[in-house]
Amino acid sequence: MRVGAGPVSFGVYGLAETGDEPSAEQLVAAMSACGYDGAELPPTGYAGPPGAAGRLFEQYGLTPVGIYIPIHFADPTLRAADEVRMEDALRELERAPNGPRIAILADEGSDTLLHNPGRGDDLTHALDPVQFDELCRAVNRMAADIRRRGLVASFHPHISTYVETPTEIRRLLEATDIDLTFDTGHIALGGGDVLECWEEWRGRINHVHLKDVYREVMARAKTEGRRDFDVWWAEMFPPLGEGDLQLEQFLALLSDTRYQGWVVVEQDRAPLHSGQQLQGAVAVQAANLRWVRRNTTPSSAGT
Repeated sequence: MRVGAGPVSFGVYGLAETGDEPSAEQLVAAMSACGYDGAELPPTGYAGPPGAAGRLFEQYGLTPVGIYIPIHFADPTLRAADEVRMEDALRELERAPNGPRIAILADEGSDTLLHNPGRGDDLTHALDPVQFDELCRAVNRMAADIRRRGLVASFHPHISTYVETPTEIRRLLEATDIDLTFDTGHIALGGGDVLECWEEWRGRINHVHLKDVYREVMARAKTEGRRDFDVWWAEMFPPLGEGDLQLEQFLALLSDTRYQGWVVVEQDRAPLHSGQQLQGAVAVQAANLRWVRRNTTPSSAGT
């Protein structure tokens, strides 16, 4: 098991919007300074044309693990535009100098779902069977293209999307041949038991995102009908070991089941707008890495 960093832990979710966000080189240097073995690549275009991010990773000694690719699976028009952007992401992975080269597909949901997270058994905003089958066909088609290019395909279930709950994840696994990116935070917030879901799906898991959560933050946001998703979302993810999840037991389970892939630490936070904030993020993420190492058995830490 190797441990990597996620750009979201440094407030990077998409292309720079205000001009005072960390540059691509500052982001990569920060992830390297934390001591991680590698990291996921920043969003497509953040570092420039395909190949630019990989060169920065090589310069700073980071293994490029994969790249997150959001797709509006339920909206054909938006999906077509997303697939154009996906091409740049896949070209970035193809140019990566080493690493597992994981293309992490994820549904992008909708504005309606953004304000209705944690749907559970409420089917009001879920896809109907025909729509879900179409989503699965699109996932299979994209996964096949990813594999033809010599890359690894993975799917990331996510809160406020059409693949959020354990039931929806099971339907996806039954109807597709893609493996999962198992995100502890999103599994829990989507209504799953992290330890039980790992045991159930471990044969179909090829990547892990490790995050802790404060469940009360989402529960309160739903009760209050908050519309400022980006604000309360950034308040929901504490440093590892300080939230509601049994992450020590989860890491022990990874060791017991001989998981050999990457574990990418994620602590979603608000975007950064100063060098001081960036240094603060480095301190927090370095502490997260130390926490993982303290709670990982030597045999699994070195694999």
